Amino acid sequence: MASPDALIDEETLEPFLVLVLLCGVALLFSVPWAQRVKEFSLFSFLSRLPIYFSAHAFLMGVLGLNLGATSAARGEPRPAAALLLAKRVLLGQFLTLPYLLFARSLYPGKEAALLLILVYTTAFSLACALGGRLLEGPTRVSSSRAFPLKYLAFLFYCLAPLPALLALSPLGLPAVLLGTQAKEGVLLSFAVPTAAAALFFLLLRRKRGGESSA
Repeated sequence: MASPDALIDEETLEPFLVLVLLCGVALLFSVPWAQRVKEFSLFSFLSRLPIYFSAHAFLMGVLGLNLGATSAARGEPRPAAALLLAKRVLLGQFLTLPYLLFARSLYPGKEAALLLILVYTTAFSLACALGGRLLEGPTRVSSSRAFPLKYLAFLFYCLAPLPALLALSPLGLPAVLLGTQAKEGVLLSFAVPTAAAALFFLLLRRKRGGESSA
């Protein structure tokens, strides 16, 4: 039987595998020979997005939602689950680090922007993980209702700001940070997931009825 403190086990392995696989596919479409693929986009604004970093942000959010749901299904004690989810999100970033190092060569001189993207996607993924864990806890929404609710909210947050407010979307922020356009909304784009992650973390660290720290 897997240790309750294990970062990866049979139940959490699949989300990490999906993250690594799909990030690899996104990286393939980011190399110079694949640039023409963007010309066939149905939406012209998508050609402005750096494919790998936008896909990485989206997939890190999905990873967070899946980790939060798994934590709730396993009944991991809330105080311990908060820290454990944070560690798993960091593990997800570590597993995709080789992709980041390769993608860095596509954006020379943009090391500071890449670091900001890494910080942002970590906060975004953590907010998704902790929010998902809270939403699907035994005192919250039933699992059948929580699943569509959380994914509708997730997709709305990712897609609603496009194409007008790129910086407010996890899909558009990398384009703003890596591009030369004005950086309006960047501060708010960092503040929202960071504040949400901090709030959810504090809520999970509190003991609530039916969930002991044992």
